[in-house]
Amino acid sequence: MHQLAIVVPAWKPDFFRSALESIQAQTDRRFTVYVTDDGAPVAVGEICRTFDDLELVYLRFEENLGGTSLAGHWNRSVERTSEPWIWLFGDDDEMHPECVACFYDALDDLDPGVSVLRFDTDVIDEAGRVRNRNAPHPPDEAGAEFIYDRLLGRRNSYVVEYIFRRSAFDHSGGFPDYPAAWCADDAAWFTFAAGHPIVTLPGPRVRWRASRVNITGANQSHQDEKIRAGRRFLDFVKTTVEPGGTERTPEDWATARSRWFEDQVRYLSPLPRALLRDVIGPDSPWTRSRIERTVLAHLWTLRARLRGTIRRLVGG
Repeated sequence: MHQLAIVVPAWKPDFFRSALESIQAQTDRRFTVYVTDDGAPVAVGEICRTFDDLELVYLRFEENLGGTSLAGHWNRSVERTSEPWIWLFGDDDEMHPECVACFYDALDDLDPGVSVLRFDTDVIDEAGRVRNRNAPHPPDEAGAEFIYDRLLGRRNSYVVEYIFRRSAFDHSGGFPDYPAAWCADDAAWFTFAAGHPIVTLPGPRVRWRASRVNITGANQSHQDEKIRAGRRFLDFVKTTVEPGGTERTPEDWATARSRWFEDQVRYLSPLPRALLRDVIGPDSPWTRSRIERTVLAHLWTLRARLRGTIRRLVGG
């Protein structure tokens, strides 16, 4: 049996062939690909059948779970594997041809306690062009420091850059069921690491695709879910991460949590009226004064609406 399962939860056919072609191009083929079709259009299965030289297991679920619980679909997909290491890969992303070889090279000297590995990433557009080369991760880092840097916006992180032990997944109960799986991956990497460092594999990079068809880009259709998930994530940080993050003071953590929530409000704008009331309300994780919260949230919403109007006028 191979050490590695590459699990591709699939629904969108738009860039799926490109994702499989990047897997097919691996110089080290010691892996099994599991494509878990989340009730997708028939195109997903048809595309899989054209890759007959891959060791590929195609599993179709008639019930579309990702529409209501994306993390739930991730979990049931991983549960279909038997390999000791799992790479949960996107149906629209790409990997460098040497990624799997790099993973196997790392296993030779890996500390037995380490359960989470990752690659550095580039961001590509719909045409596959590199639009941003993200800053490299540290060679290894504590889970609390990873979360702290994520809160402060110092670090980009995507599900597809991580490989994790199946045993850590099982022990933790899988990915937490946050709405739209927003922040579920960050919480999972901390939990899966279980006090051991998260290790960055040197060399080849993963290419994460920014497009109009992925959830990260579909802000306005998932705003309420993302705000609710963000609140759950910050509760997790406060109760689970911070007690072990002793290199930072409680004030540092409070500032970081507020900064992260503020960034979410700006990113998800324009917000509907009900969400505006929620993010500026008295129980908001955003610790600016009520007046500052109100002014900034309304300003970002007005700006975002103006940009949307201009795009529609230009497009028309």
